[in-house]
Amino acid sequence: MRKKPFDPKVSRRDLLKFGSLGVAGLAMATMPKWVWASSTLLKDSPKILIVLFQRGAADGLNMVSPFNDKYYHKARPTIALNAPGQDKGALDLDGQFGLHPALSSLMPMWKNGSFAIVHAVGSPDGSRSHFEAQDNMETGTPGIKITTDGWLNRTLSDSYSKGQSPLTAVAISPRLPRILRGDYPVTSFPNLNAYKFSGGDMQASSFDQLYEGSIDTLLSGVGKETKDSVTTLQKIIGNGPKNPEDAGFPKSGAGRSFFELSRVIKANVGLRIGFLDIGGWDHHANEGSTDGQLNSHLKDLGDAIAAFYQSMGDQAGNILLATMTEFGRTMQENGDRGTDHGHASVMMLFGGNVKGKKVYGQWPGLAPEQLFEGRDLQVTTDFRQIHSEILAQHLGVTVQNNVFPGFTAGVPLGFLA
Repeated sequence: MRKKPFDPKVSRRDLLKFGSLGVAGLAMATMPKWVWASSTLLKDSPKILIVLFQRGAADGLNMVSPFNDKYYHKARPTIALNAPGQDKGALDLDGQFGLHPALSSLMPMWKNGSFAIVHAVGSPDGSRSHFEAQDNMETGTPGIKITTDGWLNRTLSDSYSKGQSPLTAVAISPRLPRILRGDYPVTSFPNLNAYKFSGGDMQASSFDQLYEGSIDTLLSGVGKETKDSVTTLQKIIGNGPKNPEDAGFPKSGAGRSFFELSRVIKANVGLRIGFLDIGGWDHHANEGSTDGQLNSHLKDLGDAIAAFYQSMGDQAGNILLATMTEFGRTMQENGDRGTDHGHASVMMLFGGNVKGKKVYGQWPGLAPEQLFEGRDLQVTTDFRQIHSEILAQHLGVTVQNNVFPGFTAGVPLGFLA
């Protein structure tokens, strides 16, 4: 049976779209000659930042529970975590906060000091719309709706020269996330095994012919860069396990994402910023304490993070992972044993130069008069404060007025050595 020929009309339209964004999907705006100089690049800048977005608004009050707080238990009679040692109890962190038991695989990192938490963190904007709140967190300009690029892309533009590596920034995502949209070239894919021309050599040849005679320099560049990126990444994954479970990762969406990222990092091809999209955190029902939807999602996430750092070996100390979510959940559980859209949540920090084994941030309390709009955990730490510290102290980024316009970082929380 003959394979379906490459469709030039679809391809030209798609690549024009990629080119107009500057970064998207398979389009990257550099050449692969960086491969031969990657050892120099690694020597100059060995630090890697991974940002993980928990889309859907993760419940920080059950991820890291204030298990001694009477208001917490009163507001969540069926889904609250009990004190450590009790049935459905939290894992004790510091006598005040406890980790959800589904995250037990992360406790070794807590105990060895490579895992820290910031509680009551979030955006100063009070939107409870997933779309608006995610835009706030990804553009880095809460409340300003006209920002078109993401703060991670602005970080790249300020800190890394284009042409260093087409894999300086990688998003493990089916589409380019807003946080990485902008002028700096970024690669985005959900699965390296599928990051190729599905028609094989015939499609690749048609691709060459389509753009070989183009008089549009920009279009020719985008076409060539797309092919180069596909070819280069296929060479990277030529050897080694093709599936997460074969490499010690859990067989889950989170496991797949961390596995794909580990493959790029282990190839030593110049990755400096990685992004992971982990969805499914909008738990309006059946959240439970240890047997609901939250439990399942947290176990997948915790096991994937633990497997990732285990797989990194000696490189783990140079890799800092920061989680974030658009907002938290209401303090009060609803009639379906779930929670609704709230305000503050938690960020988890791993590896790198994290000063772990500590819950950072100002805890506002859960008494009625301390809640945001009478219903939610109050934000006491702006998420931009956390990322400003990470950029400055982990990546050595000093130009942050452009990264977070209109925001001035305060006194560092001190979660990095």
